[in-house]
Amino acid sequence: MNKQNFITLTLIISGLAFNPTVAEVRADIESAPTQTQTQNRTSVVSGISTVLFNKGLDEDVAEELAENLVEGEDEMYLSLLLQALDARNIVSHAEVLAYLGNAALHRQSVDLKKYDDLVGMVSKIQKKALDANTLKQLGYIAKLT
Repeated sequence: MNKQNFITLTLIISGLAFNPTVAEVRADIESAPTQTQTQNRTSVVSGISTVLFNKGLDEDVAEELAENLVEGEDEMYLSLLLQALDARNIVSHAEVLAYLGNAALHRQSVDLKKYDDLVGMVSKIQKKALDANTLKQLGYIAKLT
């Protein structure tokens, strides 16, 4: 395991181990969303709706489209995925939100829990074929999340 992967793995594991919010989400202690879950959802949803609003959609329509897209996904998962992709300099947070905003605009379903869909998203954002190192990192992210 190279140095960068070891450091990244250590940071992700320590973040998961010491973050009580993740433990609450994974344990599904209560069915009502916690404040942190709502904030994560709001941040992903608001990011997507801001992208849609900037494209000229009405604020209410943009919010509804963003909520419909994120509704099928685990909000905490999306938040962690955005952080992991940004931390590894694969794609930026803003680029992923723009991609998700475009998918919401066209009412496409997005399942970023699958490795193939994750690779497809990154290759569409980068507009080029992905190298072996990037594919390896995406596989690692897909396994962790």
